[in-house]
Amino acid sequence: MIGLAIHTSSPELGLAVRALDEEARGRSQVWPLGRDLTAYLHDCLSDFLQPYDWSDLAYLAVARGPGGFTGTRLGVVVARTLAQQLQIPLFGVSSLAAIAQHQLLSHAANAASPPHLAVSLQAQRGEVFGAIYQAQAPGVTPVLPEALYPQVDWKTQLSTWPTPYHLIAAEGGLAHAVEGVLALAHQQWQAGDRPHWTTVLPFYGQHPVPSVSRG
Repeated sequence: MIGLAIHTSSPELGLAVRALDEEARGRSQVWPLGRDLTAYLHDCLSDFLQPYDWSDLAYLAVARGPGGFTGTRLGVVVARTLAQQLQIPLFGVSSLAAIAQHQLLSHAANAASPPHLAVSLQAQRGEVFGAIYQAQAPGVTPVLPEALYPQVDWKTQLSTWPTPYHLIAAEGGLAHAVEGVLALAHQQWQAGDRPHWTTVLPFYGQHPVPSVSRG
């Protein structure tokens, strides 16, 4: 049995898979599909899944945003449809948390790394999505939940943060963080979580992310 992760919150497609009975992180691949994402998503899924079959899936995971509207919606809809048809759990993972988790996986052996990871992603109207995570293997946990900030408020949040942190300003494609999506979902799976596909909704930005106002 395997777990499969999908990341479409940017113009790229990211897929990752791992066997449930193995400690290895599995394998992943990114396709710079851009506007062809809709046309080639299903073909890429079928090809990437081999040599496994759809019946081998124990769970699915998807990056639910924040990110691009069209890509995020497409990935969540496809993941929900597959989870419903296969009757398997579906994990919705924050794109910001996935970035932080990918960073943790990539630098796991660096004992000198700061204890916190601050992740930011540009939003519309000059605002920014931001969150801060505790970076402790095997997985990151939020210590400042993701929210939508005016630029000046996010800078203030960082300048007054009491603990050393590493800032990750996400730019361009986000799909490389699909390994983070899969890792966080796998941890929840191992902990006994079995979320129903209906619980996973796209995370577009203005809603349901709370807007943090000045004051």
